Amino acid sequence: MESKAAPAKKHFTFKKWIASAVLLYLLYIFCTGVFPFLRSKTVSEAFASTVSVSDFYSDTPCTDRAALVETPAEGFDTRIHILDGAQARIDVSYYALHMGETTDLFLGALLDAADRGVQVRILVDGQFGGLTYYNRAYAAAIGAHPNIELKIYNPPNPLKPWTWNGRLHDKYIIIDNRLLLMGGRNIGDKYFGPDGYDKPLSYDRDVLIYNTAWEDGGGDSVLFAVRDYMDSLWDSPNVRLPFEKDTKSAASKRQALQTGFQNFRSERPALFDHTGDDYESWTHPTNRVTFFHNDTNIGVKEPKTGYVLGQLLRQAESNVVLQSPYVILDSTLDTLLRDLGEKQINAAVLTNSAASSPNPTACTAYLGDRKTIANTGVRLLEYQGENSIHAKTYLIDDRLSVVGSYNLDPRSAYIDTEMMLAIDSVAFTRELKQVQDTYRQQALEVTGDGRYLPREDLEERPLPFAKKVMLWLLFLPVRLFKQLT
Repeated sequence: MESKAAPAKKHFTFKKWIASAVLLYLLYIFCTGVFPFLRSKTVSEAFASTVSVSDFYSDTPCTDRAALVETPAEGFDTRIHILDGAQARIDVSYYALHMGETTDLFLGALLDAADRGVQVRILVDGQFGGLTYYNRAYAAAIGAHPNIELKIYNPPNPLKPWTWNGRLHDKYIIIDNRLLLMGGRNIGDKYFGPDGYDKPLSYDRDVLIYNTAWEDGGGDSVLFAVRDYMDSLWDSPNVRLPFEKDTKSAASKRQALQTGFQNFRSERPALFDHTGDDYESWTHPTNRVTFFHNDTNIGVKEPKTGYVLGQLLRQAESNVVLQSPYVILDSTLDTLLRDLGEKQINAAVLTNSAASSPNPTACTAYLGDRKTIANTGVRLLEYQGENSIHAKTYLIDDRLSVVGSYNLDPRSAYIDTEMMLAIDSVAFTRELKQVQDTYRQQALEVTGDGRYLPREDLEERPLPFAKKVMLWLLFLPVRLFKQLT
């Protein structure tokens, strides 16, 4: 009788080892970089007890005055002009620098200021700040200058997936003790629309704060609160230097930025003329300007900015307008909108339509909530213009304007750093309302069944077929993880 051969031993092949390693890594990513960020926090009783709506208002003028910086051209020209006027110190922080013509000129203006002896600090996001990866030559070109300090917030680490989500969403410039420019605008051609730019624009806005007491120290100005906030980030363990040493490529890049800026200076001499600077007449008086913000850790945060904004909106007596590039609901935001709807005041939300939105993932998340929002009792208005709206602005009772980086979404509430200015000024709010009305005139109202109320003077902007397919394909994964959108 023949004996049966012993079964061959199964060997773990190299491919199986690789597949197992990939699966373990994906599980590691989900457990440390996704799952912890799907939960929400509430603000502590200690923080809530510090928030009093009356503290955001005053009956007498304060040190700060405010001006609206609205159009793309104004946004760029204002930045170059105030940077050129700096005498001793510049503090800059941005979420994103999109490389292009205007970004090169912006960086050139910072180098030019540093050449004059101005001390410059620059802080950008480590993932989208534009000064990492293949743009490291830019980082070295800027950071190697003896009068410039450059740092990045939370550079992502492939071995630490929890670093992938925390982002610096701030956007501001502080000039000496005199000026603060803050809003929702990043740096890039799509925000400034230089001559010859033929791609879609992102319409945004900034607020320019002028400290009238700057020559005397002006310690009551809100810009010092923003600078203190930057100091806390600057010295935190989440901030790193993005470059090592000056290199030939960095020196070449620095020379190109400096040369390009000097050529621009000769082309636009009026922009660099400061003899007629009169920030007093260019700005509106304010009774109070208040700065509030999220925490700066890279994990899930208490929704402090959203809580303060919600308290301000709930105290409205006659009207509110909430403008955000997109609106993504969680239970807290849903409750806020329903509370506003029940107040029987004139309340509206202004956001992008699916056709105008440049952010497909955020737009997909919004579309899943669209009918729910339209049934909260708050009017839902969708912008139908050629480009897109990117500003984050909240108007309350024709008196209080809240402007900054905070979107109406869970990421702004719980994950990113966010910052806002609340400006108590009838004159400033009146101007901002007039500007915002131009966008509302190009918006259609969404009914409870998801359709538009018809208007004879405005048609729905058509949604391209390719974009419609993309939104459909993204719908399920985005809805599952909309907290991270």
